[in-house]
Amino acid sequence: MTRRLGPARRVAVGFHPEVRGAATLAERLAEVARGAGVEAWSDRLPDPAAGEGASSFIGRLPSAELLVCVGGDGTVLHASSLAATVEVPIFGVRMGRLGFLTEVTEDVAEEALLLVLERGGRLERRSMVQARAGEAEPVHAINDVVIGRRTLGRTVSVGVRVNGVLLAEYRADAVVVATATGSTGYSLSVNGPILYPTSEEMILVPVAPHLTRANALVIPSTATLSLFVERGEGAMLTVDGSQDRPIESGTMVEVAHSPRAVDFVRLGGEQEFYTQLAQRLGWLRVDHGLGDSFAGSLDDPLDENGNGRPSS
Repeated sequence: MTRRLGPARRVAVGFHPEVRGAATLAERLAEVARGAGVEAWSDRLPDPAAGEGASSFIGRLPSAELLVCVGGDGTVLHASSLAATVEVPIFGVRMGRLGFLTEVTEDVAEEALLLVLERGGRLERRSMVQARAGEAEPVHAINDVVIGRRTLGRTVSVGVRVNGVLLAEYRADAVVVATATGSTGYSLSVNGPILYPTSEEMILVPVAPHLTRANALVIPSTATLSLFVERGEGAMLTVDGSQDRPIESGTMVEVAHSPRAVDFVRLGGEQEFYTQLAQRLGWLRVDHGLGDSFAGSLDDPLDENGNGRPSS
């Protein structure tokens, strides 16, 4: 059954402070929301690397019923980790480069936001994974958890168990555990499979393994992966490409399905994913025989009348 966003009475607009024009667009979107009779505010997203964990943005976010995120996929990933803790859905606006997570581009952002506020949107729930290194508190990822080498020119040796059963020992640059969302990220670049966005399964894939086949494995969401650094000088645990934590040899990292999830607001139907996937990965191009008949638009999920494309 398709879940939909109800009327949003309070809207937060977060933006990446280093993306040119993002602050201006964010405030403009907040003004659009206020013009529609909705309480709205805009603010820059906090930077955890700069020690901004307790920013005013985080303090106000729990009162919002919709988070509009202005930036790129990296911005949306960061915002997702915040939204997941307070269960606020995200509507992504892309500025600049190609993205898989954002829903619209800046040139149609205002009319798209009005459409969401007036008619709601389809909610697409994305699963997350959680990782616990030793006795540390678990961390949650919407994209992936990576155990990789600390220095160039050396491999890391990672043993893997699935529900306690020894599966492999990889001597590789890294081992990636990805979600369905992360299946179009780092995992894809090392030939991992692409999962449908709402899939709850995990992907296990090594990066440049030495003397070992680089097969990816799809793991059910009910399983627990135990990854342990076997030998050497230790490794680095990276969560969603932004949180780094050194881990020593012998450390066990358990990765499992997270109790958290993120809802993305979509204007198009469920099958729109395949349209966007084919365009983003260049599977159907204008110089291909079927390219000129390829339906849908990567940059504009609105139809010619300014409405959202039909939901499935």
